[in-house]
Amino acid sequence: MCILGFFSYKQSQQFTVYPRILFGIYLFFAPLTPAFAANLLDIYQDALANDTIYQAAISTRLSKREAIPQSVAALLPNISAQANLSSNYQNISSSFPPPATRPPGMSNFQSQGYTISIKQPLINLNDWLALKQANNTGRQADASLAAAAQDLIFRVANAYFKVLSAQDNLELARAEKAANSKQLNQAQQRVQVGLDALTTVYEAKAAYDKSLATEISAENTLRNNQEALRQLTGQTYSNLARFKTNIPLQSPQPNNIERWVDTATTYNLNLMAARYGVEIARENIKMQASGHVPSLSLVGNYGKNNAANNNFINPNKNGGTLSLELEVPLFSGGAVLSKTRQAGYDFQTASANLDNDYRALIVNTRQKYNDVLADISKIKAERQAIQSAQLSLDSSQASYKAGTRTIVDVLLAQENLYDAKRNAAADQYNYILDSLLLKQAAGTLKPDDLVQINQWLNNSKRRTVN
Repeated sequence: MCILGFFSYKQSQQFTVYPRILFGIYLFFAPLTPAFAANLLDIYQDALANDTIYQAAISTRLSKREAIPQSVAALLPNISAQANLSSNYQNISSSFPPPATRPPGMSNFQSQGYTISIKQPLINLNDWLALKQANNTGRQADASLAAAAQDLIFRVANAYFKVLSAQDNLELARAEKAANSKQLNQAQQRVQVGLDALTTVYEAKAAYDKSLATEISAENTLRNNQEALRQLTGQTYSNLARFKTNIPLQSPQPNNIERWVDTATTYNLNLMAARYGVEIARENIKMQASGHVPSLSLVGNYGKNNAANNNFINPNKNGGTLSLELEVPLFSGGAVLSKTRQAGYDFQTASANLDNDYRALIVNTRQKYNDVLADISKIKAERQAIQSAQLSLDSSQASYKAGTRTIVDVLLAQENLYDAKRNAAADQYNYILDSLLLKQAAGTLKPDDLVQINQWLNNSKRRTVN
């Protein structure tokens, strides 16, 4: 069983990681058959494990969160130890008579000792500000990873449906080519029996050649989109599950654009990361200004030294010290003031970027909301357009056989029919992707959205992964 993780941001403004057993959900909703095509959840699972962009985002978060224990370490005692062992050689000379001193001459002896030192910061504003800075950096990293997780959901859906769209276009191109081939054969037969002029064949041949070029282009697009999907997952898929029928169309819920904007400005993950960036920049001003603030530390030392085989008065000694160490920065050449000004400019930049992101998010949310509504209207209109185009084609073909229409009318009606089918298929995928983008802008996009879409797919074909 594959355990999938996803980051969510709750109203308490704390990021939590909770497991989602999506594969179990998938098995619940999927048909009970031993043979599957690779469906949307299959691709998502592969992408979770293999997408390099998402894996890099995970590593980046872990790296940035290491700033927290590093900042805590600066507030804890620093303990060190030193030891020494040495051989000593002396050439002694003295003007005093013995036995006050050792007789003159060479002397050698060994000495050894150790020292243990401890330093505990008591007052250091910079270290406390660094800890606050590290916590904000960790929260920003959490928000960025959660945003990357949502981005992966969309990129999976986008790559998947680009392949399906390319398959649809290829099938329609081949069907249109076959229909044009049939019209070409009919035109040739009618010319042979004298019912039409030779220009009819030329017109039918031109339509056939155009559809052949469309087929070649569709084949190339399909191959390229399959390669893009392989880049995402590191896998090659021989078959993807496709829609069983027309997908259900539903307006965004809630059906109120202002509520979507409010949700987006509150929960959009990229905007959250930008807000933490502003807080980080704000705290950095205080950190740089604290370069003028004195620091106080408690310092303790204990050591012992002795010298073996030395005839001097007892050379062995041990003892320790306990002291308060006050460090007062007096002058740093103006570096502290310059760094403080620089941090202020960085804060202004971060604030301006946040304002720009905020405005862009509002515009993007409104656009995606309107896009979803427009997609629904277009799909409904295009489904009706397919029926109308089919009736027009049938009428044109009947009139052509009766001699009241030309083959140009038939070819044009046929082209309109396949254009309507292509547009309807494309807008169906656009509707899904725009719906996901709207949720991503609002910060509510989650794997469950893929589970819902996956229910619309036909999972009855065998899956082959190379």
